Amino acid sequence: MKKVKFLLLAFLTLVTVSFSSCEELFGLEDEDDNVVETVACGDYNGPSNIDNQYDYQCQAAYAYKCNGETEALASQCAYYKQLQQQLNLPDCDYCD
Repeated sequence: MKKVKFLLLAFLTLVTVSFSSCEELFGLEDEDDNVVETVACGDYNGPSNIDNQYDYQCQAAYAYKCNGETEALASQCAYYKQLQQQLNLPDCDYCD
Protein backbone atom coordinates (compact mmCIF):
# COMPACT_ATOMS: atom_id res chain seq x y z
CA MET A 1 0.00 0.00 0.00
CA LYS A 2 2.89 2.35 0.75
CA LYS A 3 4.29 1.72 -2.75
CA VAL A 4 0.98 2.70 -4.34
CA LYS A 5 0.78 5.91 -2.29
CA PHE A 6 4.39 6.74 -3.12
CA LEU A 7 3.85 6.11 -6.86
CA LEU A 8 0.67 8.18 -6.84
CA LEU A 9 2.44 11.04 -5.08
CA ALA A 10 5.38 10.82 -7.51
CA PHE A 11 3.00 10.82 -10.48
CA LEU A 12 1.07 13.84 -9.21
CA THR A 13 4.33 15.69 -8.56
CA LEU A 14 5.53 14.92 -12.08
CA VAL A 15 2.26 16.18 -13.60
CA THR A 16 2.40 19.37 -11.55
CA VAL A 17 6.01 20.08 -12.49
CA SER A 18 5.29 19.33 -16.15
CA PHE A 19 2.32 21.69 -16.19
CA SER A 20 4.34 24.44 -14.54
CA SER A 21 7.13 23.98 -17.07
CA CYS A 22 4.68 24.11 -19.97
CA GLU A 23 3.12 27.23 -18.52
CA GLU A 24 6.49 28.98 -18.52
CA LEU A 25 7.52 27.54 -21.87
CA PHE A 26 4.34 28.37 -23.76
CA GLY A 27 3.34 31.51 -21.90
CA LEU A 28 0.12 30.23 -20.41
CA GLU A 29 0.23 32.66 -17.51
CA ASP A 30 -2.52 35.23 -17.00
CA GLU A 31 -2.50 38.13 -19.43
CA ASP A 32 -2.64 40.53 -16.50
CA ASP A 33 0.94 39.55 -15.65
CA ASN A 34 2.09 40.95 -18.99
CA VAL A 35 0.54 44.39 -18.58
CA VAL A 36 3.07 47.19 -18.19
CA GLU A 37 1.72 49.93 -16.00
CA THR A 38 2.57 53.44 -17.06
CA VAL A 39 2.03 56.83 -15.57
CA ALA A 40 -0.83 58.55 -17.37
CA CYS A 41 0.68 61.15 -19.64
CA GLY A 42 -1.85 61.44 -22.42
CA ASP A 43 -2.77 59.25 -25.33
CA TYR A 44 -0.13 57.51 -27.37
CA ASN A 45 0.26 59.15 -30.77
CA GLY A 46 2.68 57.10 -32.80
CA PRO A 47 3.79 57.09 -36.39
CA SER A 48 1.10 56.21 -38.90
CA ASN A 49 1.15 53.65 -41.66
CA ILE A 50 3.93 51.46 -40.25
CA ASP A 51 3.97 47.80 -39.34
CA ASN A 52 2.89 47.04 -35.76
CA GLN A 53 6.25 45.51 -34.86
CA TYR A 54 7.95 48.86 -35.53
CA ASP A 55 5.16 50.85 -33.92
CA TYR A 56 5.71 48.78 -30.77
CA GLN A 57 9.24 50.15 -30.62
CA CYS A 58 7.87 53.69 -30.52
CA GLN A 59 5.26 52.62 -27.96
CA ALA A 60 8.06 51.35 -25.74
CA ALA A 61 9.74 54.77 -25.98
CA TYR A 62 6.41 56.36 -25.01
CA ALA A 63 6.13 54.10 -21.94
CA TYR A 64 9.72 54.82 -20.86
CA LYS A 65 9.22 58.56 -21.31
CA CYS A 66 5.95 58.53 -19.35
CA ASN A 67 7.62 56.69 -16.48
CA GLY A 68 10.69 58.93 -16.45
CA GLU A 69 13.05 56.05 -17.29
CA THR A 70 15.64 58.16 -19.11
CA GLU A 71 18.29 55.45 -19.58
CA ALA A 72 15.79 52.98 -21.01
CA LEU A 73 14.31 55.75 -23.17
CA ALA A 74 17.72 56.64 -24.60
CA SER A 75 18.46 52.99 -25.37
CA GLN A 76 15.05 52.43 -26.95
CA CYS A 77 15.31 55.58 -29.06
CA ALA A 78 18.78 54.61 -30.26
CA TYR A 79 17.35 51.28 -31.37
CA TYR A 80 14.37 52.93 -33.07
CA LYS A 81 16.64 55.41 -34.89
CA GLN A 82 18.77 52.50 -36.12
CA LEU A 83 15.64 50.81 -37.48
CA GLN A 84 14.51 54.13 -38.90
CA GLN A 85 17.68 54.50 -40.93
CA GLN A 86 17.62 50.92 -42.17
CA LEU A 87 13.92 50.80 -43.04
CA ASN A 88 13.09 54.45 -43.75
CA LEU A 89 10.59 54.65 -40.88
CA PRO A 90 8.91 57.91 -39.84
CA ASP A 91 10.04 59.77 -36.71
CA CYS A 92 8.91 58.63 -33.28
CA ASP A 93 7.74 61.77 -31.48
CA TYR A 94 8.83 60.36 -28.10
CA CYS A 95 12.47 60.22 -29.21
CA ASP A 96 13.70 63.79 -29.13
